[in-house]
Amino acid sequence: MNENSYQPSAVSCQLNYTSYLGTGTVLLIAILILFFFSCAYSFRSGSFDGTLSIASLENKTQNADIGRILTEDLIDAFIIDDRVKVETNSSGDYLLEGAVNNYKRSPESYTPEGEVEEYRISVKAKFSLKRQDKEKSEWERNISESFVYSSESDELEAVDSVAVKIRDSLLRLMLETW
Repeated sequence: MNENSYQPSAVSCQLNYTSYLGTGTVLLIAILILFFFSCAYSFRSGSFDGTLSIASLENKTQNADIGRILTEDLIDAFIIDDRVKVETNSSGDYLLEGAVNNYKRSPESYTPEGEVEEYRISVKAKFSLKRQDKEKSEWERNISESFVYSSESDELEAVDSVAVKIRDSLLRLMLETW
C-alpha cells in the first residue's frame, strides 16, 4: 500500500467530529432527562427499613372513583419503583392509610357566551404512616391538589390527573421524613 494512497482531509475529519459531537449531545440530553425522571423519588436512601402495606383509601366524598383511583396509583407507584417491598395484604411492617376528605368540581373559566370552558377539580386527602407494632402514627400529612381541565374532556381523566398529583406529593412528603 502506498503511503499517499489514503490521506484524510481536514473537512472529512471535521464532519466526523461534528457528527460525533451532535450524537454525543443528543445522548447526553437523553441521559439527563432519564436521570431527572428516575430521581423523582427514592426510598432506600433514608431510615425506612421494612415492608409497606397500603390500605384502601377511605372515600368521604360524592365522587365514587377518587378513592379507588388514588389507592391503585399509590400501590402501582411503589411496585414500579421497587425500592420498598409492598405487601398486598396488611402484613407489612408499616401501614399507609388515608382518606379522601373533599372533592370539589367548580367552573374555572367561561366562554364569551357564558358557557363553562374549563373546570377545576380540587381534592383534599389525609394520610398517615404507622408501624404495625405501634399504635401511634409515624407521621400524618394533609395533601391538597387541583387540576384544571376542558369542559369538553372527560371528568374521569381529570380525576386520574389529580390523583397522580396527590400521589406524587405524598411520595415527596414521605421522602422528607424517611
